[in-house]
Amino acid sequence: MKKIKKLILITFLSFSLIYVSCSASVKEKFSENLKPVEKETTQGNQKENDLSILLAEIEEIVDPNNISWPRVVKINDKEIVIYDKPKRITTFSLGHDEILFGISNKDQIVATTSFAQKEGSNIKDKTKGLPTISNDPESIIVLDPDIVFTDPFASMDLINALEDFGIKVVQTKLNNSIEGRKKDILLMSYITGNLSEAAKLTNLIDRNVEILENFAKENKKSTKKVMTLSWWDAYWTSGKDSTEDSIISLAGAINLSTLNGIESNATIDKELLIAMNPEIILITQSVDWGGDDFYNQLFNDDSLSNIDAIKNNEVYMVNPNWWSTLSYWNVKGSEELAKILWDLEVIPYFEDYK
Repeated sequence: MKKIKKLILITFLSFSLIYVSCSASVKEKFSENLKPVEKETTQGNQKENDLSILLAEIEEIVDPNNISWPRVVKINDKEIVIYDKPKRITTFSLGHDEILFGISNKDQIVATTSFAQKEGSNIKDKTKGLPTISNDPESIIVLDPDIVFTDPFASMDLINALEDFGIKVVQTKLNNSIEGRKKDILLMSYITGNLSEAAKLTNLIDRNVEILENFAKENKKSTKKVMTLSWWDAYWTSGKDSTEDSIISLAGAINLSTLNGIESNATIDKELLIAMNPEIILITQSVDWGGDDFYNQLFNDDSLSNIDAIKNNEVYMVNPNWWSTLSYWNVKGSEELAKILWDLEVIPYFEDYK
């Protein structure tokens, strides 16, 4: 009888060990499939409910309270399910490249646009060693990305070719306003699993914006009428709802083109330029694309000599990387203009982006 009881006990213990082992295995597998919630314990002690409030403002996110996996976004009336944090990402626009490098690192990025690795990029040094992609779908497919970000101008043929290979394509516009830029960052970070890094970046943007806004308020009475100008077979300037308009406004200057009813980026004739009489002219054209030549052309044209900006030598070559890109780097353009407006070498406490 004792032998039978001992045999039953051994059998029971063996079964229990098998059960515990199986349970542990199941739990381990379960935890791999359902990743733990990313707690937003970033600089500034941003709480989870605060993050949900921010995400709720982004209409593409289906459930802003869900910061575990899978995640669902709805873009162009199409739901896209991201089952796990993407490991291989590339983008098809410079603005998306710059945002991605602000919230991620090379471990997650498999390639960039060719523009990201040229002089007109704010992330050129970061992209060293990475391959570039082109309009040819094969240049992307060979990299086996989990997700490709693209802007609204990408061809449907390219998008269809990538999706036929099972690659998720996220096609989003990039905003012009500062608040819009932050939404772009949060949406991309939600999709890529980089919410904590996005919180750090948006906090830094907020601090820099606040510094510039305070400077603008303090110097409101001494601000000037500013105009961006470039030359492409005609005078081009930037008016209402342009990227440059938001940069000028943040710095505390008056965008003369917006004041005169010009919308977006548009051409003007010489007569209108003279009549508008800007106090400051900002040349947003790069040296490589004739910016220096255009600068000299303005001063050598006698018919423009009575324009205040030219008469008072207030024509400036600005960094086109900050003025033409579609990313948070635009805030650096506002810093640059603030230095010009208030004749400063540095803006105290303004912190550069890494």
